[in-house]
Amino acid sequence: MAPKLRRIAGSVFLASAALLGFLAFRSSAKLSEPQGTLAEKPRDTLQIPESVTPIELVPASGAAQVLPANSKPPAEEPPHPHPITPQHQRIYRENELTFSLDGAVDVEDVPGIRRLLAIYRQEFPEDSLVLQRGYELIANCLEHPGETTRAAAQRFYDTELASGLRRHVRRHCLEKP
Repeated sequence: MAPKLRRIAGSVFLASAALLGFLAFRSSAKLSEPQGTLAEKPRDTLQIPESVTPIELVPASGAAQVLPANSKPPAEEPPHPHPITPQHQRIYRENELTFSLDGAVDVEDVPGIRRLLAIYRQEFPEDSLVLQRGYELIANCLEHPGETTRAAAQRFYDTELASGLRRHVRRHCLEKP
C-alpha cells in the first residue's frame, strides 16, 4: 500500500510543479502605457517660475557619486560621514578594558582583575560609570570572602542600582556561601 501512496503523492507533486512552471513561463499580457506622460508634453507647456534658483546637491552619505560618462571625477573626496575621532578611540579602549575585566571576573582571576583594574584606573581616572569600586569589591570578595566583604557588596548592590556590575557583585559576593 505504501508504494501506491508514494506514486499518488509523486503524481500530485509533478502535476503541481508542471502547473507552476506553466504559470511562471507563460507570456503575460502587455499593459497599455498611460497617455500623456510628462516626457511626451511639449517643452513650451512646462512653466518654471523665475523665482526658483537651482541648488547644488550635496550627497548625504559617503556613497560614490554618479557622474555623466564624459565628466571628470571631483577633485576632492567628501568627508567620511562618521569619522573615527580620538573620542571614539577612547570609548573603544574603555570598552576593551571593561570586556577584559568582565572576562577576568567570570573566570575568577583575582590577579588579572587587579592588574586590569590598575590599567583602567590609570587610563580612566574620572570613572564616570562607577566601575572601579565595583571591580575592586568583586576582587576583594573573591580573594577574602567573609562578612566584611559581603556587607560592602550588599551596600554596593543596594545603592548602585544602575550599575552593570550588580549581577557580578550578586553572583560573586552575595550568592556565594
